[in-house]
Amino acid sequence: MVLFHASRPSSASALHPSSASASRSSLFPRPLLESEDSDLTSSSVDQMNDAVTRRIFSKLDNLKTLLEKVKKNQEDMKEEIKIIKEEVAILSHDQACIDAVIIKSAQDLLEKKIYPNYDEFKESVEFFLRESDNEFFSTLGSKWEPYFEKKIRKPLSKRLRSLRGTLCARVKTAIFENFSNMLPPISNVAKASEIAAWKKKLAVSNCFRKLFEKIEDDENDTYMTKIIKNVWPKKKNIPNLQIAWAISISEIFLNLKNEVIKMSEEIIQPALARNLRKIENEEVENNEYEDKKNDEYEDDESEESEEGDESEDDDDEDDEDEEGEDEEYHNEIVNIESED
Repeated sequence: MVLFHASRPSSASALHPSSASASRSSLFPRPLLESEDSDLTSSSVDQMNDAVTRRIFSKLDNLKTLLEKVKKNQEDMKEEIKIIKEEVAILSHDQACIDAVIIKSAQDLLEKKIYPNYDEFKESVEFFLRESDNEFFSTLGSKWEPYFEKKIRKPLSKRLRSLRGTLCARVKTAIFENFSNMLPPISNVAKASEIAAWKKKLAVSNCFRKLFEKIEDDENDTYMTKIIKNVWPKKKNIPNLQIAWAISISEIFLNLKNEVIKMSEEIIQPALARNLRKIENEEVENNEYEDKKNDEYEDDESEESEEGDESEDDDDEDDEDEEGEDEEYHNEIVNIESED
């Protein structure tokens, strides 16, 4: 027969009742009081709200940055579109209009400057471009100078150089035509030694001395006056600058002291400045003379005789006085009025 004994608490449990209680409490947490539960819930919500708020503001900041980038890109695109439109307008502008401006500007510079500097080139083109198409000029804005440099300066320089070359050739042709058989021929591509030998010829020296003398069978014109009339046969009012230029070419071409027959700006400029100064000074002197003119100057024959004596005296003087001799004929050249 089996006997069952009632179980008794172990000695450990009996000795340590608190350990058993702790074990039970870990399995079954103590219920929170209402006040404790409320505090914990409120703190968690606040933390969650703060985190959400931070994320929202972060996203808003990112969105603001993105919008600023989009706005800047739009502005950049607008500027690029504007530049492209300007470039298209410039590139598609009627080339015939630009060519016409170049032709007008070159002719204007030939009459007023002959050897213009950069600013004078640009000012002349600006004037004729505004006159031709002011709206187009206005669209250029800050691109005007680059456009001038890229599209106009070189063809304009080439055109002006061509006009000068043509005019210079006409002056030389007129020299040979008016001195006729007196002046021996010379090739424009002659060597330096050939040019030197040609200029040493007595016939060439005689032609140089006769430049400002009256033509024997023409009481009205000097050789120089006739040369200029041949160069501009239909032009009544020839600018003083062009007259001085033609004189300078003629003097350099025939003068033994100048060892060249081809002209360049460096060679012509000093003579051009000197001759232009003479012409302009004589115009002033002539105007003053006309204002003071009275009956004591009515005897033309006596006056011509005195001028003739002066000319003969100057023949024996040096080169600086030869320039003085030239002056008495410049006024006739200034007042050229050829027939239509």
